[in-house]
Amino acid sequence: MKPDFTPKNTGIMFQADMMRAYLEGRKNQTRRVKGLQLINQDPDDWQLIFIPQHEGVRFVSFSNDTKHQVVDLNMPYGGKNDTLYFKETWKMFEREKDGRDFLHYRADDAKVDQTWWTEQDWRRPDPVWHKQDGFEKWQPSMFMPRICSRFREVPIVWVRVERVQDITCVAAGYEGIVRTPDLSESAHLFKDPTHEYFALWDSINGKTLPASKNPWVWVYEFPLYEKSHGMDH
Repeated sequence: MKPDFTPKNTGIMFQADMMRAYLEGRKNQTRRVKGLQLINQDPDDWQLIFIPQHEGVRFVSFSNDTKHQVVDLNMPYGGKNDTLYFKETWKMFEREKDGRDFLHYRADDAKVDQTWWTEQDWRRPDPVWHKQDGFEKWQPSMFMPRICSRFREVPIVWVRVERVQDITCVAAGYEGIVRTPDLSESAHLFKDPTHEYFALWDSINGKTLPASKNPWVWVYEFPLYEKSHGMDH
């Protein structure tokens, strides 16, 4: 595959607790399995043989000696120096006197004046802009259009591939896991954050790819959020 230097901006979904972790400046990593279904059928049979070192290369390569097979897999959310927009649970907030609405985000109950919209955006005909058919209900993150995201240009610092059980205590913290005291032992000791991360993983992926199966995952890294920087428009 030839390098493609055209910038990419891709949406990625976050649950409410992970959005809160990002907003609190605790999260700058996320592990995902999108696009890795083939190798995760038998994750122990595959070896990672190529990791990109250059901008514009958005794939990795795996080999399976048993099947004498080599596959190239595209990075599902872009590569280094591309950008992400975060998708979260949301709805339009109450209509104001000027006839314009606000965006309401469930994760932290934020009500945001979308000052980044253009006049053309205000005139969009989508049902999102009109309170119809139960529109005032919360809208799933899956269906959030980019224009409604409050973080629309989050830089991808790095992308790598590893097994989910390779996560370290430090990396679990960057996934948003808060270290909690292990009261069964001593108030001076803390639970292993990797175990808490695996519990989180299984709550999301446990039915198909539990942590015990040790699937391959994409690890996306992005900058920590700093409130002083304001919204990413």
